[in-house]
Amino acid sequence: MEKQKILIVDDSEMNRALLRDILKDQYEIIEADNGLAAVKILSRRRSDFSLLLLDIMMPKMNGFEVLSFINKQQWNETLAVIMISADNSPENIKHAYNLGAFDYISRPFDSTIIRRRISNTMILYARQRRLETIIAEQFYEQERHNKLMISILSHIVEFRNGESGLHVLHVNTITELLLRHLIQLTDRYPLSESDITLISTASSLHDIGKISIPDAILNKPGRLTGEEFKIIKTHSAVGAEILSELPAEQQELPFIKISSQICRWHHERYDGSGYPDGLKKDQIPIAAQVVGLADVYDALTSERCYKKAYSHKKALKMILSEECGRFNPVLLQCLIEISDKIELRLKDSSFDHKAENIQEINNITDFYKLFARKKYISIYEEQRQLQLLYIDSLTGVCNRRYYDEHFEDSDDAEAVVVIDVDNFKYVNDQYGHYVGDSVLQNVAETISSGVRKTDTVIRYGGDEFIIIFYRIPADVFKKKLEDIRHAVDMLVIDEYPEIHLTVSIGGVYGTGRTKELFKTADSLMYQAKITKNQVKTRFLGFETEDNKKENGIAREEQHQ
Repeated sequence: MEKQKILIVDDSEMNRALLRDILKDQYEIIEADNGLAAVKILSRRRSDFSLLLLDIMMPKMNGFEVLSFINKQQWNETLAVIMISADNSPENIKHAYNLGAFDYISRPFDSTIIRRRISNTMILYARQRRLETIIAEQFYEQERHNKLMISILSHIVEFRNGESGLHVLHVNTITELLLRHLIQLTDRYPLSESDITLISTASSLHDIGKISIPDAILNKPGRLTGEEFKIIKTHSAVGAEILSELPAEQQELPFIKISSQICRWHHERYDGSGYPDGLKKDQIPIAAQVVGLADVYDALTSERCYKKAYSHKKALKMILSEECGRFNPVLLQCLIEISDKIELRLKDSSFDHKAENIQEINNITDFYKLFARKKYISIYEEQRQLQLLYIDSLTGVCNRRYYDEHFEDSDDAEAVVVIDVDNFKYVNDQYGHYVGDSVLQNVAETISSGVRKTDTVIRYGGDEFIIIFYRIPADVFKKKLEDIRHAVDMLVIDEYPEIHLTVSIGGVYGTGRTKELFKTADSLMYQAKITKNQVKTRFLGFETEDNKKENGIAREEQHQ
């Protein structure tokens, strides 16, 4: 049976040795000689440990600072922390408990007592984990079944409507992207992570009222008559009515309330020209506003029985010129800023993101036999081919081809960054390409986690990455690059903790042709590589300290 792991953190070798001798027969012991080293280990391997034994007085980061960091990151939900110190003052003990310590043991201690207290802590945490796992499994199983039934219902509506079945998935994806960008752009709509998930899931039911529309009208290839259009317009109110007939206790659930809002009001428009109630501006719930915009965008870019699909650019132009009604200006700004991301997600990842759920539906209802099998599979294959074209298979970020075809000749990027992994050849030579691949995967994941969803991370080739930024404030730009550099500097490769990773970063801020911005960023990156683990930036059109220094060097070289 594998031993449970304990991380001992103390700057005294003698103290660590004493604890190691007491515990080594029962537990696997890992050691750190300061708080910063402990945080570095836990940032990559915290799930490995069952317990942290933490001293207070240490260099770099003391025990309270480590405990505060653990509490802030919510790592103490799965990791028990016991403070061990010769200082047993009531103030220190109270402070430790307030920061989330599970226990406080004073030195000197009896070996039997410390074994028992550690054992009791481990048993209690093990029980808590088992209970949390059982509850989580029950919750996720129920959530999976709920989403499955929602998908079944929404896909029946789409297939009956003569569509591919992807419309629901597209609206779901666009809704989530718009909401995530909305909360970054403004605090006007205070949405939590659970709100975003709830609205995105509820968007699947936006057209359930179409169940009541006759097939002859729903799938009519030509223009609808005035009377037929009136009938089509009833689907929004009918959808809300369907949900209103659920049992009273279910109508109080947040999901049903949001779904009802979306069903009834996703065809309302910001200027009051929509239906069924002619609501204006923020009389329309934000959930219905976002889903309404997502619905229109996908309807325009998808083929229907009565029209061909419009291009991404044409659809944006039609929406912005109010050919489909007037939308919230803030949402239109979101749409503009993430339009490329939406186009990419719908092409190469939105279907794949929901593939397991659709496969479950297919297994239950055998949609392949019920509905247009060849058409459905061909759409799936198209999405898969696009994903193979533009996604780097090793790191999961975009690949060089995507940069060449979508960015190189564009002129609307606002900042371009080039990142190179320092000493990568040494890692490959010393540890082999398998470890080198792991390094690239970890670096790509770290870079991706350090940027917004609206930015694009690309593996340009080998150990070199690019970031394309849009709408990033100048004062945030350099800090974000420093944060990425620091995050990589703190990385620990699980099986090879002795490998210290760093990156050299060159970034240029300013609107221009991506190709020219890339050349500047690449040059700055090579300047950073002179000393390594550095960030070099240039702000076009801004007189910064960095620019002054670089301009002075350039003038000196000209005189020479």
